[in-house]
Order: sequence, then structure tokens, then C-alpha cells
Amino acid sequence: MHASGREDEPVMLRRYSRLHTILTFLFLFLAAHWLPAQSSSNGNLHTANALRDRGAYQQALAILEPMVRSGGSDAADVATAWVLLGDIYQDTGRYGDAQRAFQNAISAFKNQGREREEAAAMDNLGSLYLAIGQPEMSKRLRLRVLKMLEKTGDHAPLARLYNNLAATALQRNDTHEGRKYVDQALQEVKLAPEVAYDDLAAIASNAGWLRMHDHDYQQALAYYEDARRLWIKAHGMNHPQTGWGYVLCGRARAFLGDPQQGLEDVRTGLSMIENTVGTHVSLYFASRLAYADVLFAAGSRKESKTVRQDALSSLQSFLRGKASESAISADAFR
Repeated sequence: MHASGREDEPVMLRRYSRLHTILTFLFLFLAAHWLPAQSSSNGNLHTANALRDRGAYQQALAILEPMVRSGGSDAADVATAWVLLGDIYQDTGRYGDAQRAFQNAISAFKNQGREREEAAAMDNLGSLYLAIGQPEMSKRLRLRVLKMLEKTGDHAPLARLYNNLAATALQRNDTHEGRKYVDQALQEVKLAPEVAYDDLAAIASNAGWLRMHDHDYQQALAYYEDARRLWIKAHGMNHPQTGWGYVLCGRARAFLGDPQQGLEDVRTGLSMIENTVGTHVSLYFASRLAYADVLFAAGSRKESKTVRQDALSSLQSFLRGKASESAISADAFR
């Protein structure tokens, strides 16, 4: 979803903390999810979506899971419930369940002839593939979604999709393609009558990462602060995305030479993530890697090394396990 600042790079970080060390993992959380428009008056769906937005995942699941099991609800409502379930399962590390939920939503929307909603569910499945370390599959799926959306001329979904394609490119370390898609996302934002806070935050996050890549840490921090502010507006202070915003800001502050404030921000973010989704999700491990960078900047080199090694080992093991759980289904590409 550009002045040079190389001279601002702290010496200790220049020698040790390479930005690409955690490149593979930082982009798992910079793409926005879509929720198909809720045309029905089903109050349960609206309540569940509001609970999800606040990070009250278990309460949302208590509404949504009986809805998809019962079979008595309106077909359109059930399809939307599957999308919400997929989002929650992904946020909480239940990747196999998330894949099944998104695929159920895709099939349901396809059968109902609701192409825009089908595209939304396909893009969310693309986010899942990115999260389990399959960026090529994510790109393939999202390029198909792009063809579907280009026919509509709907600028807000296009902005979201271009930014999600940017996240996919950046995970593959293709900064040229990432910049192209971020620029396209920003152009679509200008044309859209309204863009959701989550989408604007995700675009700012990707733009911030590109500034970090350029060593323009001051501008990166500005983008990250915008993203954090927007995530707070969208979700409040008890949500993993808000926590991730604090982590991003803290890491940028460390690169700017203020590791103490960076530590405070990252610890705040880690606490939010632990309290909402626990410690066995990709987001937590990526945040621990960022924490290792900031510890190093603060002079705690031994602790930094230990945290980095533990986080890398845990994350790599986690992703291997999750990838093996999730077989790619041809249903998403028909």
C-alpha cells in the first residue's frame, strides 16, 4: 500500500543491525485485510466485527463459529462470517483454520455471483500465504484479484490491493516493485472518496519501511507514527496492530539514536501483542527481533544476541510447522 538520511544512522547499528536480517518477517503485518460490505441487517455480524476490531477475539468467535455451523443463517451472512473467522484465525496463529475459512468464503461468494466480495476473500487468503512464507503464491493470487478489481474502477479497494502487492514484493526483497506498488496505492488513495484507517495505516507502514531501507530514519518514523495513530483510531490500545505500530516506532527511534525511547515503545508494543494474541504468533516473534535491534542500540549486546537467536529459532520453527499445515487448494484459483 524522500530525502536521504544516511548520516543519521547510529554507528553501532551500521556495524551490526542489518535491516534485511528480519526482512522476511516484517512484511507479514503491513498488509490490510478486507471485510466484504455487510449489506444485511444481521446485528450479530456487526457485533462480531466490532469485537474483532477491538481485539476481543474470543467473544467474536463465540458469535461467528455457531453461525457458520448452524446452516440456518442467510448464505451471504455465512460467507461474510467466514471472512471474519479467517481474519481472527490468522491473527491468532490458527493458520490452517484461517485457510479453510477463506476458501469457504471464496467458494460461497463465487456461487452467489458476488465478484467483489470474492476478490476481497481472495486477497485475504493472499495475506495468509504471505504470513506462512509463501510470497510467490500470495503474489499470484493477488494479481488475479487485481484483474478483477480493475474492471470496477473502485479506488479504495485498489489502493488496498496495490499496498498488499507492495508488502508481497518487499517480503521478496524486491524494493523496486514495492515502491511502484506503494506509489500506485497512494495515487488510488487520492482518487478514493473514503479509505479505511486500517488501509491508510498499512500504506504508511510500507512507506515507512522503504524509508528505513533508504536510511531516511526520520521520515520512516514519521510514517510509522502516522500508522500507529491510525491503528489507534481503528482499534484502540488493546489490539495487536496497535502494538505493532509501537514496535515499528521504537525500532525507528533506535536507528535515529534514541534507543531508550525505542526500548520503551517496543516494550509497550510487545505487551499489547502478548495480551491480545499471545506469544506463539509470527507477529510476536517479529517484534522480538525488532526488540533485539533496539537492545543492541541501547548497548545491551549480549542480551540482544540471545533475544535475536531465540526469536529467529522460534519463528523459523513456527513458520515451518504452519507452512506444512497449509496445503494450497486449487479452489482459490478457479
